[in-house]
Amino acid sequence: MIIIVHGNDIEKSRNYFFEEKNKLKNVVLINPESVTVDLLFQTSENTHFFEKETTIIIENFFSKIKTNSNEFKDITSYVNKNKTINIIFWENTEISKIALSAFSNATVKNFSLPKKLFLFLDNIKPNNSKYLINLFHELLKTMEAEIIFFMIVRQLRLLIARIENSSNSIDEVKKMAPWQLFKFKKQAGYFSREKLISTHKRLFEIDLDQKTGKIPFSTEKSIDFFLADL
Repeated sequence: MIIIVHGNDIEKSRNYFFEEKNKLKNVVLINPESVTVDLLFQTSENTHFFEKETTIIIENFFSKIKTNSNEFKDITSYVNKNKTINIIFWENTEISKIALSAFSNATVKNFSLPKKLFLFLDNIKPNNSKYLINLFHELLKTMEAEIIFFMIVRQLRLLIARIENSSNSIDEVKKMAPWQLFKFKKQAGYFSREKLISTHKRLFEIDLDQKTGKIPFSTEKSIDFFLADL
């Protein structure tokens, strides 16, 4: 059994992962940075020796090991050939089709956020309030306002990283492809540095006010006001 759980909807993928994990009796957690064919072999053999069904769980394996490395090829080859191994991979992002194709017999569970959400995030810029508010209310039909708010905060944080040239300090930016870096740099260019920082600060204030009950508005209304003021 090989199960791969991934996708950019981390909340849903994590919930599914824990549901599956809680069904299991014997679990062995392996750090992705220390996983080797020998370690998998030893764990698998111990399972047969003690005559108990054990499931190996590895989180963020694909982020830690390069798919073109010999290490990755050796591990995937071993897992594919071992018909008795039980292993679950959980990744906190979407795995590439190339990486997924390395596991020929895997059951893949992909939990993805709506594409319209990323259209909304990519269009966050000054003087675009009407379009953003309409798109925001379309998203509310299938998503919670709190998740959308979290993604807005994330988007602004990444935009600041691009305008400040601080890509070395944020893991998410380090992992971006060149086309993604260009896209964020272009979007950041619609803001002045001062506007971008003050906009991010405003989001922090909204979050704090929501948590402390200082404002009588729902998260949905707070986002409406935020977008209207862009």
